[in-house]
Amino acid sequence: MSDKDSWPELSRAGQTIVRLRDGDVGQIPLIIIHGGGGAVHAFGPLKRKFCSPLWALQVTPDTPLTTVEEQANFYYHKIKNERRTGPYRLAAFSASSIIGFALTRIFESNGDKVIQLALIDHFPTTFLAPVLGVDVTKTPLQHSSARKEFIDASLDNLVAMTRRDGGGNVPRRHRLADGLSNARKGMPTAPFIQSHKDVLDRFLNQVFDFMLVICRIPEVPALSETAQRGQGRKTIDALEDWLKSVTAPVSIYLGSYGMVGSVPMQHHKDWYDLGIHRCFPTAKVTHLHAGHYDILDNDVLIKSLQEAFILSASRL
Repeated sequence: MSDKDSWPELSRAGQTIVRLRDGDVGQIPLIIIHGGGGAVHAFGPLKRKFCSPLWALQVTPDTPLTTVEEQANFYYHKIKNERRTGPYRLAAFSASSIIGFALTRIFESNGDKVIQLALIDHFPTTFLAPVLGVDVTKTPLQHSSARKEFIDASLDNLVAMTRRDGGGNVPRRHRLADGLSNARKGMPTAPFIQSHKDVLDRFLNQVFDFMLVICRIPEVPALSETAQRGQGRKTIDALEDWLKSVTAPVSIYLGSYGMVGSVPMQHHKDWYDLGIHRCFPTAKVTHLHAGHYDILDNDVLIKSLQEAFILSASRL
């Protein structure tokens, strides 16, 4: 299911929601958001293995790629057009975790109940973490180099995770990683890889702009190293406060050679859970022997995403 020709309806205007799997009457669909590149081809294993309703959100030509909030609002209205009343179940793959939180906030602010928010191999605070994003304790977001540092770190990490996927033994993942690397250098690459890279660039710029807003960044950066670290901690605190505003139960699934495989040993204490426990101390964290993409084929993940809700529906 990784071949685009197998999914002819994908990426067309008006096809934001792709119904990957139908379910029984009374079951609430899990709505999973695309990764940072906007496509849903990686969800082939979920489509094959799910036994309950599964919808996917994808980027199409009519998706507004201007701000995170506008994109989340667009998805909110698309979901409401298909399912007028809740409760709702949401999942987010990879860097779209921040859209998952923005979308949950919109549902909850409109009086809707989100009964599941599952994050797959990402948590938004990693955008501000050493190596994984821009280390704001060293480079303030308002610094002239911060945006480039953030985008470069994000893409470096994605390329590395892509190479590690499947234990580093999947040729098509290496071809994708090579293609992304070539696209970053301005070298010719396959059209779909170039398109993937272009969407990633726009998305990462959206995320950076969004963090500038929600983290309430002062115009003038701190001058001393000590003050800079303090300002960086306040930036992370502001993002964490924004995340903690949701009331939906949050869970996260982490692949051992996915996102956490990029966390340097010296940062394991603070970042091996990607920062989720600082926001949600009781969140369910499931570590799986998997990579960033092949985690989507993991039977433990697939069972865990569904089981409580299949049982709930059977009691109706």
